[in-house]
Amino acid sequence: MTPFIVAVTGGSASGKSTFAEALRRQLAPYDVRLIGEDEYYDDHADEPGFDPLRFNFDDVTAHDHELMAEHLRKLKAGKLVHAPLYDFLTHRRLGQTREIKPADVIIVEGIHVLADPKLRDLYDFSIYVDAPADIRLARRLLRDVRERGRSVESVVTQYLRTVRPMHQAHTEPGKVVADMVATNDAAAASPELEALSPSFDRLAAPAAAKIRDLLETRT
Repeated sequence: MTPFIVAVTGGSASGKSTFAEALRRQLAPYDVRLIGEDEYYDDHADEPGFDPLRFNFDDVTAHDHELMAEHLRKLKAGKLVHAPLYDFLTHRRLGQTREIKPADVIIVEGIHVLADPKLRDLYDFSIYVDAPADIRLARRLLRDVRERGRSVESVVTQYLRTVRPMHQAHTEPGKVVADMVATNDAAAASPELEALSPSFDRLAAPAAAKIRDLLETRT
């Protein structure tokens, strides 16, 4: 069976990754693979004048969508791919890659996965995870300080300079074109607590049911 490709998008720190993981669990026993758009950031660190505090990581062009689209087409054709790995501390791709094999379902997750037509044309189903802006900012702040070695000031400055305007320009329009909107208005500030919450399984349940119906229709 040709892999069924699902896109999961939404604002930065909206709970996309947790939603995608909950969706993967609920689609068992189907074989499901997860692909993060963050893995496809271009290697910008060696560009002249590169400043990670000023670089616009939230612009669509910051990601290597050409490579991502190529990999999705190969997976649809039944071929394995080697996805890049990105280091947020050094802003470089790592030397090693991650092998991804074709599966029944491929879940693609990221802020711009519905913003680029060459990606959008490859999906069989798409979901927009909608979370309030204040919740997204709080979660992003905690994540970037804890996991990416950022200062509070740098996170807030980046949010106001690029994250918020790029969300409005490129990510939020995905809510209109998505096949389904999942409203995550009770997101936990801590992703660790959120991942354990049964509310996320409930949030993903309608999407899982719809995808199951579509998969059964194809067989």
